[in-house]
Order: sequence, then C-alpha cells, then structure tokens
Amino acid sequence: MLTPNIENNINADANKKPSRSAFGTFFWYFLFILIIPIFIHIGNMNYLRRMNVKVSESESGIDVQLKRRRDTLLKLIDAVKGSIKFEKETLSTIVSMRSGVGIEGMMKNQRAMDSIQRGINIQMENYPNLKSTDNIRELMDATRDIEEDISAQRRIYNQNVSEFNQSIAVYPMNQAAASLKYVNKYFFEITEAEREDVVINFD
Repeated sequence: MLTPNIENNINADANKKPSRSAFGTFFWYFLFILIIPIFIHIGNMNYLRRMNVKVSESESGIDVQLKRRRDTLLKLIDAVKGSIKFEKETLSTIVSMRSGVGIEGMMKNQRAMDSIQRGINIQMENYPNLKSTDNIRELMDATRDIEEDISAQRRIYNQNVSEFNQSIAVYPMNQAAASLKYVNKYFFEITEAEREDVVINFD
C-alpha cells in the first residue's frame, strides 16, 4: 500500500509549469536586454578598428607610390639638368618632400610634383633630342606608370574612407566611434584649381 503513495509524491508536479518569482523574471530579462547591446557595441568597435587599419594601409599605399614618383622625378631631373637649367627652388622643393606626412601633406606633395612634371614636359618640347634618349624616355614612361598606380591607390583609399565615414555617421556605430575617439577622415582629392597652387618655373 505504500508504493502508490510514493509514486504519487514523485509525480505530484508532473504537467505543471515551474514557479518563478517576479523579481527573478525581471532580473533575467534585464540582464538579457543589457548584454545584447554590449555585444553589439564590442562588434561595432572591432569593425571600426578593422576599417581604420584598411584606411591606414591604403594611405600607406599612396605614400609608397608618391615616394616612387619623387625618386623617379629626381632621376629625371638629374638626367636632363645638363641640357635644361633648373632653378634651385625646383630641386629644394622635391628634395624636401617626405613620406609619412599624412593625407594633407601627400596632397600638397602631389600638387608640387604635378607642377614639376608639367614644367619638365614643357621644357622637353624645346629639346626634342632629349626625348629620344633611352634613359629619359624610360624615366618618362616610368613616371606615367607611377601616376596610374597613384590614381589606383587613391581610388582604393577614397573607397575605404567613404565606407569608414558612412559607418561612423549612423547609429549605433557612431557610439563605438565616439568610444574609440575616431573622426571623419580626409578624402585624397585634387581639383584642377589646386593643381595650379604650386608654380615652379624653369629658365
């Protein structure tokens, strides 16, 4: 007779919902609501860190190409300076250019090199025999190739900057950007008017 009573006690709570307190329910949902934004915030911060690295890498790519162009222009100037008289300002301008100067500095260097290149091209028109020299022709071709590489790197950089700036402009990504102290980045852009800012003359 004892066995049925034991079975009844064991199954007394069968098909019943577990009891829960109002405080326990509130505390659980509060933690759930609190934790989700934390994970989202951490994910957003990691995404922005990766984007910042991509922007820095593409900025470095422009810097490398500008350094190549500077070195090539110096070789070109050295190759033609026996036939063409250059002002000291021309050499001092290009020699003073440094890498790692940031986007604003790189845009300034780009404008200066554009002006120098135009001056060389104009002067070369007056010395047709120079253009037929293999060494000078190779340097001119190398300069054009580098200019194309700079344009390609600039497009990559601007695309990454555009994605970065758009990301930090919207909620909740802007909260992560504020935590990381990130700001909108410069686009690498040169207008035709800016190309005329630096004028270097040749005698």
